[in-house]
Order: sequence, then structure tokens, then C-alpha cells
Amino acid sequence: MLSNAAFNALLKTLEEPPQNVKFIFATTEIKKIPATIISRCQKFDLQRVDLKTLSNHLKNICQNESISYENDSISHICKASEGSVRDALSLLDQAASLCGDDIKDQIVLNMLGLNGYEKNIELFELCLSNQCSEALKVYDDILQNGVQPLQIISNLLEIGHLASKINVIKSDTNMTETIQKKISEISTNGLPKLVRLWQILIKSFEELKYAPNEEQAGSMAIIKLCYGSSLPDPSQFLEKISEQTNTQSENKQTKVSETSHSQDKLNKEIIVNNEEKSVNLKNPESFEDMLELLLKNKESLLHAQLINNVHLISFEESNIKLRLKFKSDTEILKNLSSTLEKLTKNKWNVTHSEEDGDKTIVEKQNIKFNEQKEQIKTNPHFAEVFKHFPHAEITSIEDKKSN
Repeated sequence: MLSNAAFNALLKTLEEPPQNVKFIFATTEIKKIPATIISRCQKFDLQRVDLKTLSNHLKNICQNESISYENDSISHICKASEGSVRDALSLLDQAASLCGDDIKDQIVLNMLGLNGYEKNIELFELCLSNQCSEALKVYDDILQNGVQPLQIISNLLEIGHLASKINVIKSDTNMTETIQKKISEISTNGLPKLVRLWQILIKSFEELKYAPNEEQAGSMAIIKLCYGSSLPDPSQFLEKISEQTNTQSENKQTKVSETSHSQDKLNKEIIVNNEEKSVNLKNPESFEDMLELLLKNKESLLHAQLINNVHLISFEESNIKLRLKFKSDTEILKNLSSTLEKLTKNKWNVTHSEEDGDKTIVEKQNIKFNEQKEQIKTNPHFAEVFKHFPHAEITSIEDKKSN
């Protein structure tokens, strides 16, 4: 909690300490201590005290202070302290005051917000089996007992962690026998599912901190847990993929055995494909055929340039004469020549001329469209429509007649 100025003042004292004086500093957040302070001290990293040692220490204190206790109550206090002797002593002192030096399990559970821990285990089991409606009922019951939603999610996180741990190391001596039995049953659901639920819970824990309504956010967390438990494991996906692979390999073997019977069919398909290719190799007989050939071979850009910017003057076999619009790209002619040569395997001579020539394809289409619009407007039926909607416009025309 020291400011930078306070640390600087302390630094001077550490550099020139008084004789026969030793300073001992303790912190739980070493990262907040400046490097200049740490470099002038001997640093000792103290480990957390294990539950067995801490439990024996608290029991010894209770014996010396004539405090009676139920055995599980000391275990609950040690677990809540998370290996901190200072926190364990504070909780023991609080429990002794509440119980009048006769510490009871139920009072300790109420004090720590762990009342009805078995209910949390039941809730976790219901989520694992995807019984969403029952899980929400149990969640509401726990809330009615005064446990906060954040504490419920924290308890579920602990259950998920213990179940995953038992799944790996098979036992945990830091739990009571009853709790360990129930957690062991949960661990049989498999590590992939337990890890997936842990990830949902840790995300939900953060969401609850910022949720406008903690109870609603807790309910959504329970629903997500139930949904997540029903998702298949990655191993099941791998099994399905391997099954599909085996099926495909069997089908390939069957097809190989039937190849001789379908050879005629394959030969016919090859002939058809060759005929289609020969169509592409045929020289276009008109400017419109050439445009259609470009579209079939996915030359859309060149096709668009031709219909918008080119006036046709003459079209003969392997000879095309065109006039480009003002400021049009002259590379169009070169591209057209090389593309036609690639598609037809014949050389094409594409030249530019200053003659007027025909209108562009787009201009012709616009003229035809305008003529059709005028015809439609003169139709008595459509005239009635324009009478009631004078500002209406015809934007497109489609021929819906059947062939």
C-alpha cells in the first residue's frame, strides 16, 4: 500500500540502516514492490501450508484454549483459508466467537457461505446429466438458503476442479469421506466433459461480476452448463471420422471391382467431353457468338469492356475491326486477340478504326428497352396503372411466356 514517495523514503533507510536493527517486510503481492527495494533485501518465498499441517495447528490451538469442535468444521476453515495461517486463525477466532467456544459444522458452513454443500454437488450432477429444469430448481433452492450466485458458481468450480483432480490422481485426502465418494462418482464422466464445464464456469464467474442481475446471470450459467454437457466429446468426432474413412475405403474397393462393367459408360462420357471441347475450339461466326464464347469461358471482364466500350465495324473469320469509345483502354484489342487465340487455337487479327460502326451492345439494349417501355405504356391495362400512379417507372422487363 506504500506510494512511490514512501518507497523512496524507505530506500534511504535501507541503504544506511541504524546499527543493531533488522527490518522484516512481508507481502502477498511481491510484484508491487519496486526492484530497488527487493535488490537491497534477502527475499524468501514462503509456501502455502498444507491442509494437514494447518489442521493439526488449529486443533492444537483449540486444545490449548479449551475450544471444543466438530472435526469437519476445522477442515472447512482450513480449506477456506487456502493455505494461509493468518486467514485460518482469523476464521477460527470468528467461529469460536459465534459458537461460544463450541464450534459446530453447520455454523461454520453458514459463516463461510457453504451451507448445503451437498446441494451444490447435486446441482453439478444434474448439469452433467443435462436435466436443466431440475438443475434450475436446485439453483433456486440454494439461493433461498442465502447463498449468493457468485458463491454458487465458485462452489461448482471447486467441485469441477476436485472431480478433474480425482480423475487424474484417483484420490484426494483433503476431502471428507462423504464428499470424496460423491466427487469420485462425478469424476467418472470423463476428463474432456469436466474440462469443458470448467471453462464454461470460469467464463460465467467473470460474467457474474459485471451482470446487472446476478441471479439471472447465474441461471444462464446453469443453462449453459446443461447444454455444454450434452455436446459430444472430440474423441467421438474422431471415431465418426475414422468410421467414415473406413466406409469410403470400402466403397473405393467396390468401385474398383466394378470398373470393367462401367468402362463403356466412361468412354461415352469422355467422348461427350471431347465434343464439348471441340465446340469451344470452333470459331465464332458473329460478334454475338464471340461474346457468348467469352462468357462461357469466364472472361467476364473482357466481355463487359466489349459491350460497353466497343463499336463493331466489321466481323469476318479471324478478322475483327472495331472502334473504341473516347478514352477507352486500347489494351482491350490486344486482350481480345490473345484470348480468342487461346480459346479457338487460331490467330485473330483485331484492329482499331475511326469509322462510326454500329452502336455498342449496351446502347442497343437501352434502345430496345425504351421501345418496349413505350409499347407497355400504350397497353390499355398498363395505361390504367400509370393513370393512378403517374410517377411510377418501369425499371425492368421480363418475358414470362412459357416456351
